[in-house]
Amino acid sequence: MDIIGFEKIAPHLANPLVLIGFVLLLAYGIHWQLMKSGLLSKVDKKDSSLIIRLFLRYGFWLALTLLLAGVGLSAWNSYMEKEKVQIQAVDAGQLADKLLAPLQGQLQAKDEQIKALTEAQGQLQAKDAQIKALTEAITALSKTGGSAASINAALQELEQGHTTQAKSIFAEIAATKETSGKKNNQEAAEAYRHLGALASITKPKEALLAYRKATELDPDNTEGWNRLGALLLFRAETRELAQAEEAFRKVLSLGEAKQDKKWQAAALNNLGRLAQMRGDLDKGEELLRKSLEMSEALGSKEGMAASYSTLGLVAYLRGELDTAEEIYTKILALYEALGNKEGIATVYLRLCLVYDARGKLDKAEEMCRKSIEIVEALGYKDWTAEGNVNLGGVYEKRGKLDQAEAAWKKSLSLLQELGDPDGIKYVQKLLDDLAQHRTSQPAPPAANPPQVVSEESR
Repeated sequence: MDIIGFEKIAPHLANPLVLIGFVLLLAYGIHWQLMKSGLLSKVDKKDSSLIIRLFLRYGFWLALTLLLAGVGLSAWNSYMEKEKVQIQAVDAGQLADKLLAPLQGQLQAKDEQIKALTEAQGQLQAKDAQIKALTEAITALSKTGGSAASINAALQELEQGHTTQAKSIFAEIAATKETSGKKNNQEAAEAYRHLGALASITKPKEALLAYRKATELDPDNTEGWNRLGALLLFRAETRELAQAEEAFRKVLSLGEAKQDKKWQAAALNNLGRLAQMRGDLDKGEELLRKSLEMSEALGSKEGMAASYSTLGLVAYLRGELDTAEEIYTKILALYEALGNKEGIATVYLRLCLVYDARGKLDKAEEMCRKSIEIVEALGYKDWTAEGNVNLGGVYEKRGKLDQAEAAWKKSLSLLQELGDPDGIKYVQKLLDDLAQHRTSQPAPPAANPPQVVSEESR
C-alpha cells in the first residue's frame, strides 16, 4: 500500500545525515524500549547503571537530531538549487554585449587623425576584454549569496541598461570583505573589479576608483592592472597616459615574474599603442612587433590580430599604403577564422581608407559598404555613423554629391540619436562645406529647346 505523500519526502531521505540518523535512531530506540520493558538485567553498580541510562537516553536524542538536520539540510539544498537555476537563466554574455551597445565613438577632425584612429583601434580591441569583464560580473551575481529576489531585480535592471542595483551588491560585498581582515583582500578586490566593470559602461570615473582599489588590495592580480591601464588609455574621460603606462608596465613585470607570455604580449601591445598615441610611431612599431612575435609563438590568433591591427595603422599613418594593405589582408583572414564580426567590419573600414588614399575609389566604396552592412546588422550606431562619414567622402571624390549628402545626413541623424556633440559638429561642417561647394559651382547650361521642323525644311 502506498503511503500518502511519501513521494514528496523520499528525495530528502538519501542525505547521509538522514541515513546515519536512522541507524542511530533504530539502535538506541531498540535499547531504550528494552530498558523500559525491563528485559535487560539490572546493573549492580549504581553509577554504571546511571551512565548507561544517560548514554542511551541522549544517544536517542542525538540520532533524532541528526535525522531532522539531514531532512532540513536536504530540503534547503533543494530550495537553493531551484533558486540557483532561476538566477542563472540569464545569458550573461548576451547581456554584457547589450549593455555595451549604448557606448558611442567620437568622430575627430582630420588634424587629429593619429589620435582618432588609434583610439578607435584601441576601443575595438578593448571591447572584447570589457565584454569578458561584464560577463564575469553578471555571472558572479548568482554566487554572491544574496537573496534570489535582489539578484533577479538587479538582473532585470541590467536588461534595461541600468546597473545601480548590481553595483550596490558588489559594493556591499567589497566593503564587508575589506573590513574583515587582510585574509579577505583578494575577495574584496574581486568584488571591486566586478564593480568597476559595471561602472565602466556609463561612469568611467567611478570605475577608475574601483579598479584602483582592486589593485591596492590585490597588487599581484594581473587582470586588475590591465583593466586599470585600459581605462586610463582608451576612455577620454579618464585618460592619463603616464598612469596608463605605469599600469601596463606592472602587467608586463607580473607577466615576466609568472612567466606568462600571453600577459607579456598583451602588455607590449598596449604599450605600443600608447607610444603610437604619443606620436612615437617608431617606438610603437618596435613594441608591437615584440608583442606579435610572442603571440605567434603562442599561436594566439587574438593576440596576432591585435598587434597586426595596430601595425597596419602605423603603416597607413606613415603613408606606406602597400604595407598597410598587406597587413590588413592578413588581419581579415585572422578575424574571419575567429568569427569576429566587429574585427572584420573594422578591417573593411581601414581598407576603405587605404584604397581611398591610393585613389582606388571603387574598392574604397566596396569596403565601406561591407563595413556598414556588418555594423548595422550588429546594431552599432556609432560605427555605422563613422562608416557613412567615410563613404560620403568617397562619394564626394567621385563627384556623386547627392550620395555624399545622403551618407552624411544618415551619419548626422545617428550621431544626434547618440548625443555625440563633437561628431555632430564635424559632420554638420561636412554638409555645410558641401552646400557651399554646390552654390559656388556655375549653374549647368540650360538644355536647348526643341526645334520645330517646318514642312518646308523637310
